[in-house]
Order: sequence, then C-alpha cells, then structure tokens
Amino acid sequence: MAGRDLSSPSSITFNQKRRRTEFYKSFALDALAVLAAAAFGFSYYGYLTKGYSVWLLLGTFLFFAAMFALGVFLMEKTRYAILVAFLETAGVVGSFWRTDWHVIAVTGAVMFVFLVWGHFTGRGRLENSIEVPFFGATGTALGKFTTGALIFMILIYVPKVSGNPLVISSQNFGTFFDWAAGVVNDFYPSISLHGTFGNFSESIAQMELANNPNFQNLSPSEKTAAVAQQSKQFEATFLGTASSTAPAPVTASSSASDAFYNVLQGMMNAWQSEAGGWFLIGWIAVVFIALRSVGVVFNWIAQFVMLMCYELLLATGFMKIHEEEHIREVISLT
Repeated sequence: MAGRDLSSPSSITFNQKRRRTEFYKSFALDALAVLAAAAFGFSYYGYLTKGYSVWLLLGTFLFFAAMFALGVFLMEKTRYAILVAFLETAGVVGSFWRTDWHVIAVTGAVMFVFLVWGHFTGRGRLENSIEVPFFGATGTALGKFTTGALIFMILIYVPKVSGNPLVISSQNFGTFFDWAAGVVNDFYPSISLHGTFGNFSESIAQMELANNPNFQNLSPSEKTAAVAQQSKQFEATFLGTASSTAPAPVTASSSASDAFYNVLQGMMNAWQSEAGGWFLIGWIAVVFIALRSVGVVFNWIAQFVMLMCYELLLATGFMKIHEEEHIREVISLT
C-alpha cells in the first residue's frame, strides 16, 4: 500500500510495480532452486550410469545446497515452502524415472521430508533471533539438507551394489588416484604411482631392499635379479587376495590406477560373496558414515558459497534487511 487519503476511506492506492517486482524476484530464485535440484539429480544419474565427472556432481550438489539455503531466508509462507520443496524433490528424482517406482517413492519421500525439515528448522532460528543469524540458520538447514541428500544418494545406489560395490567408474577413480599419488610422492618420491603396475611393484621392491646391507654388496646384475624377484613376490601377494574376483585381469603392464581399481573391486566382490546380505548392510553404513563425515566440510564450503551469494544480493539491492516490530502474547504467573 503506497498511501491512503484519510478524508476518503475508499481512496486506497497500491504500489503494483513493487509487488510485481517482488513476485518476479521470488519466482526467479525459486525457479533457479528447482533447476539446481534437477541439475544435481541429472549429474548423479550420469555419474552412476555414464561415468560423469565427480567434480560435476559435487558442483551441482553445492549449487543446489546454496539455493536451498537462500530459500530458507526468503520463503516465509508455509504452503509455498512446501510446494517448492516438492518441486525440488521432483527435480532431483526426475532423472531416475526409469528406476523401479518403489525406489522412486521411498527416495523421493526421504528427500522431501528432509528438505521441509531443514527449511523449517532454519526458519525457526531466523524467527527466534533479533538479528539475522546467518551461520546458525544456514548450518541448521544445511545439516538436514546434506543428510537427506546422502540418504537419497545411497538408496538410489543400493540396487547397483551387485554390479560394482565401489560405485565409482575407473575414470573417476583415476582422478582421485592421481591426486592421492601426488600426495604420496611428496613423502615417498621413490615410489612410482603414475606409471604401470610393474613400475610400482619394482619401486616398492627397490625401497625394501635399499636398507638391506647384503643387497648393497651384490653386483649390478645380481641387484637387478634380486629386485625382479622381490617385485614378483610383491605382485603375487598384492594380487593374490582378489585375482579370482577382480573384474579384469591385472598384469605388470596395467596402469597403477587400473590395478588398484580392479583389486579393490575384486576384494569387495569377494567380501560380498562371503557375507551375503550382511555385506550390503555394513557397506551402506560405512559409506553413509564416511560421506556424512565429509559432509561436515561440505557444509562449511556451502555456507561460504551461500555467504557470497547473500552479500552479493544485498549489495545489488536484490534483497534487503529491515527491522520489524512484533507484538505477541506470552503466559506468565500472576
């Protein structure tokens, strides 16, 4: 309401431009949040089925989290918040429409409940504080958001455990392996992790024999033979535990990354065959605990991204902070 003529009670004017602008802004942000949810669902589907980059998955996850947290600050109406949470859930599970509908129903329900729960716990922190508790509200909301998203990801992943317990493509595993190899080489530069598996086993053999005084007294040809023998023994020990269950044979000419990937997957297959249903329960618990621990760091990163968006929107005038006076009833002893 822009103004009112007291001498004429029927003379009431409304600032239609301002209300329309606020509606457009709210609609744009909510639409962006739903698109972020759809992008996260699509990237996770592609990660599981087509080997999409894990960095794409993490990026869309982070973007979805930031837009969800922003909605906690701006959506006050309960029905509207529930509607947006429903649309976000539909965006996430939409890419998995070929999956069994029972799985879709359960995972969608879990995601929806945690989105609504996270929104209202965050709103509760906002409405019960004098100043805007940015980190308190976003931390509370993102905690529920991350838990719900991880449960969704694990429940969707469960049907694929029988095919690949690691649930990571060799390409994505190679990305992590190269990073880990760089860290290891900082401490043990003599270990070869960027070449073939034969180079790796040979470097291990050389490192083990380097401190052996008897090895130092050998001739060059004898040293070469000793390293070769030690390398063969290491390969047999390393590969023997999973050679029969590995998805692909590992040879000295295989890359170190592929060798570790196939051996780890072979070990998981062997444990799965021995433990049966208990393997699935235990492995899901391990994955959830590990991801939830990493989720703590993810929440910090998401809060930082959200803070940048929050300050940018305030600086550009897209949204503002203002004070309100509230009158409410309280109960006390007379």
